[in-house]
Amino acid sequence: MPSTLEKQVPKYAGRVVTREEYIDLPEDGFRYDMIEGVLQVSPSPEFEHANCSSNFHLLLGNFIKKNHLGKIVMKCDVLLPDGGDVIRPDISVILKENLGIIIRHIHGAPDLVAEILSPSTRDRDLGIKADRYLASGVKEFWIIDPKDKTVQVWKNEKSSWKKETGDVLQSTILKGLVIQSKEVFE
Repeated sequence: MPSTLEKQVPKYAGRVVTREEYIDLPEDGFRYDMIEGVLQVSPSPEFEHANCSSNFHLLLGNFIKKNHLGKIVMKCDVLLPDGGDVIRPDISVILKENLGIIIRHIHGAPDLVAEILSPSTRDRDLGIKADRYLASGVKEFWIIDPKDKTVQVWKNEKSSWKKETGDVLQSTILKGLVIQSKEVFE
């Protein structure tokens, strides 16, 4: 019997929920950020997005594991410490001394987050999510742009981001980590 493909529609897009309701929602096959209480769908990544994410995760993950610095995860819900939204960064790093914030999800600010930009989420990632990361105490925000082939590191300076870009970037919180931008796009 021939099969037919049904077009899946995000069940929860635009839905207003509390953080507790969000955590208890059954999976519908889509990824969401909760921004100001509203569920915003994030489409499946295109190849370049996924490739950059995998490469960056591998570079960062190998460094973290080799130096016993903490944990790195992809696409894990972060319950920000202000009691509001739930955000799902592409990559989150929690240093060893802060591993207590991991309780089924991440309850607090990761030490480092990374977002791989895509046309549909670019404004959200560089706007409200960046603002929330800063206000919540994320120490470093790495931004990877597959379209422009650039990597930026935004370092939290208490009330603003100190932004760095270039072919070779260093982490302040992961001492000794140096990443060449070209490695992320290979």
